[in-house]
Amino acid sequence: MIGLVRSRSGARAWHAATSLVAALAVVVQFALVLRSVDVGFETTTDPLGRRIAQFFSYFTIQSNILVGMTSAMLALSPARSDRVFRVLRIAALYGITVTLVVYWVALAPLVDFSGVAAAVNLGLHLVVPVLAITGWALFGPHEGGGLRSLALSLIWPAAFMVLTVLQGAATGFYPYPFVDIDELGVARVAVNAAIILVVLLAVGAAYTALSTVISRRLGAGHPAASTVEPDDAART
Repeated sequence: MIGLVRSRSGARAWHAATSLVAALAVVVQFALVLRSVDVGFETTTDPLGRRIAQFFSYFTIQSNILVGMTSAMLALSPARSDRVFRVLRIAALYGITVTLVVYWVALAPLVDFSGVAAAVNLGLHLVVPVLAITGWALFGPHEGGGLRSLALSLIWPAAFMVLTVLQGAATGFYPYPFVDIDELGVARVAVNAAIILVVLLAVGAAYTALSTVISRRLGAGHPAASTVEPDDAART
């Protein structure tokens, strides 16, 4: 079962486009970092190795990479539903959704980019999230892995929090102020991390619940229901 729109070719095209846009946005942003262009880091004069580490320490970049990976997998097999994919997919969805909301609610008023940096910033924080969320809504797949996949997916943000704090303690660089132990202290950062995990869990649970509803509706004979083609079944 794919999703609300019964079009396997449409699903492949949408997911392929989403993967391409995500890859392009991340690669161009990375190229800007290599050239020391201001893309929102605290400094553009740090050594190259440190700037690269900082680049990959942003939740936005990691979320876009996950979207790019899972969308590419869906472009090859729109009905994919193996366990590893389900864990990656739900993580990509709640990650990119929180990226979209947090950026436009809290961070957008604080940034002022121009030229290529502005275009890439828009791609990472608006275009890719909208493509990913819309693709999930229209094409699915909506056969989620349930609470087990959701629980396993939380390994990623939990590890992100731990590694971010360790990186900050070692280098003094914190990608986000709410994990800055030097300023806030261990207790406050621990509370902030717990709140963020709860938010991600809540968004992931919402996707899981909606997937269950949509899947049951399609399985009950909704006109958009479709069967898995042999080539897709072989990859799931």
